[in-house]
Order: sequence, then C-alpha cells, then structure tokens
Amino acid sequence: MIANTIFFLGLLSGVVNSRSVTEKRKIYNAPYGLLPLGQKPLATLIGFLGGPIAISAIVIWGFFSLKWYYVVISWIICGAICRQFVEKKFNFPLNNLILLYSDLFTILSAITLWILYFAI
Repeated sequence: MIANTIFFLGLLSGVVNSRSVTEKRKIYNAPYGLLPLGQKPLATLIGFLGGPIAISAIVIWGFFSLKWYYVVISWIICGAICRQFVEKKFNFPLNNLILLYSDLFTILSAITLWILYFAI
C-alpha cells in the first residue's frame, strides 16, 4: 500500500513538473530540452533526471510490480489532476525552485520504489 502511494505521488509530481516545463518552453519559444533564464547546470541535470528518466523508472516499476491497468489509470488520473486542479489553481507554469523540488521528489520516489522492489 505504501509503495502504491509512493508510485502515485511520484508519478503525479513528474506529470505536473513535465507539464509545467512544457508550458514554460512554449511561453519562451525555446526548443525541447532547454529552459530559458540561464538555468544552472546542476538544476538542468536534476531536471533531466527528474523528468524523463525518473518518470520512466516509476512507470517501469509500476508495470513490474502492479497491474498494467493500474499504471495506465494512474497516468490518466495524474494528467487530469494536473489539468483540472494544478493548472487552474496555481500560478502555472511553476517557478524554477518549485520545479527543482518536484524533480528531487520524483527522483527520490523512483529510487525508493526500486530499492523496495529489490529489497522485498
């Protein structure tokens, strides 16, 4: 049950973060993979690890450890939560500091899930 909660929250954090980065890229008309405003190299590296790599690790863990339909339904629910609640209630796209913390949370969620997978 705890692993399912970590899975869902990590996936939600990754989806919200990914959507915010995509919106920020569109606002500044930046190419894929680049963020404007002179972002530091460490933040860029954490953004890359927390974005596509951590989300992929969480989803792969979900397919190994959970039923496939739970992963797909969770992805759809996370997208809906991002669209209906986060984008409409908060100042979207999120600022760089919140994105950094969200990336760190997504990375920690992925690492925790894989440690639990191999330890149990």
